[in-house]
Amino acid sequence: MQEWLKTDQHPFLSLLYLVLLAVGGALIFTVVGIAVSILFYGLPDLGGLAEGELAFPLAHLKVIQIFSSAGMFLVPPFILARIESHDVARYLKLNKRTPAVLLGMTVLIMISAMPLLDLTVTINQSMKLPGFLAGVEEWMRQKEKELELLTKQFLTMNTWGDLALNLFMIAALPALGEELIFRGCLQRIFTRWFGSYHTGIWIAAIIFSAIHVQFYGFIPRMLLGALFGYLLVWSNTMWVPVLAHLLNNGVTVVAAFVYQQRGQSLDEVTQPSEGTVPMYVGSAVFLGFLLWMFYRYAMRLRSDFRSDEQRLA
Repeated sequence: MQEWLKTDQHPFLSLLYLVLLAVGGALIFTVVGIAVSILFYGLPDLGGLAEGELAFPLAHLKVIQIFSSAGMFLVPPFILARIESHDVARYLKLNKRTPAVLLGMTVLIMISAMPLLDLTVTINQSMKLPGFLAGVEEWMRQKEKELELLTKQFLTMNTWGDLALNLFMIAALPALGEELIFRGCLQRIFTRWFGSYHTGIWIAAIIFSAIHVQFYGFIPRMLLGALFGYLLVWSNTMWVPVLAHLLNNGVTVVAAFVYQQRGQSLDEVTQPSEGTVPMYVGSAVFLGFLLWMFYRYAMRLRSDFRSDEQRLA
């Protein structure tokens, strides 16, 4: 066991701690969020809601969303890291300075991946279940419509203040919190459990996608989770996948704001854009090249760092 770790307990116990912390944090912080929303905006009028309306007013929901996200995703990783390690920042891979070259390549990787992600969204949305599961498919589509309604409500922005709040709530907070809990904790746990970082990456990516409960976006979100996982393993710093996640969410928020300022429909943001075969091929080739360059550069940096450590020892 490494000296900065407090325990070498079985990964199942770490997983159990994390689940309990996430569930408990979500419950406690949601209650706090409801209280804070009432304090700022007053008691919501929940009577006589029409079909398709939100259960809480949007202003209340945003406050509740921020608190519940912090309680479920942001706080638990730090508590688990404190339980299992003497060095929280090292445990969560927040302690290293990230070279500008890796950050720049991360931006290019996310840009080049967009056409392929749109293609996987289109493929996923065309999914059909067998006839005997028609009821399940109807339920899945209904849940998808409900989440799409909520997403559109959240993305409704009339002022620059709305944009700033949404960038924090939809982009920055999930980018940090979700990466800490899924890549920083779950990926670490399953990598230790199965002795393979590939297995850890893909199990964490599957859970990352499943927990969003958006069945017709499962494949692209899983692939994104795996991409974030490999970027973390190669770079050995949490700030790289956090940046990638921030870009992925932030682009949607900014695009929604720009579209609304132009008087365009939010449907143009929430639906995948149509591409051509050459575009998808070019995206795949460029993405593969960038990932290879990222891997090579990150491995060289880690090799140089180990050599410096040996010289100083």
